Amino acid sequence: MSDYLFEKLPLGRSLSLLAKTYFGALTKRLEHLEVERYYSILIVIENSGPTCTQQHICNNLRIDKVSMVRILDYLMEKKYVKKVLNPNDRREYFVELTPKAKKVMPQIYSEIEGLNTIAFKGIPKDQRKEFYKNIALLYENVEGLPAHKIFVNYKKANKEKK
Repeated sequence: MSDYLFEKLPLGRSLSLLAKTYFGALTKRLEHLEVERYYSILIVIENSGPTCTQQHICNNLRIDKVSMVRILDYLMEKKYVKKVLNPNDRREYFVELTPKAKKVMPQIYSEIEGLNTIAFKGIPKDQRKEFYKNIALLYENVEGLPAHKIFVNYKKANKEKK
């Protein structure tokens, strides 16, 4: 796709095209783990410490509560996460990685790093750091704007192109 077209499209569409392609490749690289496209949730849990809650994950990844319940049910069924009752508030559960998940986290990070290396090919390291700063600034600039809630769900298509 030409950079001319990326410049003409709404920024969100350009980023969406990149995200679809990126997540398609990452999901393919990690399909043997049976985590579907939920590796980001595992990363948030791992980096949140022992008091990670469903709400914390929802807030960080902008996922609605209903979807979060389904995702965690799936990850619990696959034995990647478990819920532990908060001893200080019996209405709340902490979400933790299981030993099975902890074992595969290095693999997840490795595949992300490998794909990022491919994605950033031809872009100097200092510009990569600047890219992330710019993405954060773009997000900050539009985060508070009046908007409709949009649901994005990068699921594998039923039939893949051969």
